[in-house]
Amino acid sequence: MTIQMKWLGAAALMACAMLAAACGGNASKPANSGPAAKARPETPADFKDKKNALAGNADAIKAGEGLFKAQCVSCHGAEADGNSDAGKALTPPATNLRAADFRAQSDGYIFWRISKGGVGANISGSAMQAFDASLTEEQRWQIVAYIRSLSEK
Repeated sequence: MTIQMKWLGAAALMACAMLAAACGGNASKPANSGPAAKARPETPADFKDKKNALAGNADAIKAGEGLFKAQCVSCHGAEADGNSDAGKALTPPATNLRAADFRAQSDGYIFWRISKGGVGANISGSAMQAFDASLTEEQRWQIVAYIRSLSEK
């Protein structure tokens, strides 16, 4: 095996590890099951009453869909149901964002989870990254608007 092939193999392995590290939650089970749900913390006061001013806005939903495809699909899946190979391989698996129990969460909770990820929400074992440093507040609300536009599954 040449040095170049070894390097490419190591790079591919690193890319897979980074992809897996960007996700968190549950796939085929309801969003409120498994270890992450048992540890689901209370939404912090500074997020609890937040409402999405972009709710129902067609332009925001379209922008949120593009952001979701770029940032979230690898773990949460194209259908936002957590049914991706990477999402299912995580412990806990990626959240089904279309499940009734997840959809019952407030806009503030969803915005908080997108902003702070699993570690910021103290969810044991969650690999979901925080997006507050890489996406603007408006972009995070656009993702919330898109998630809210999806039908239950």
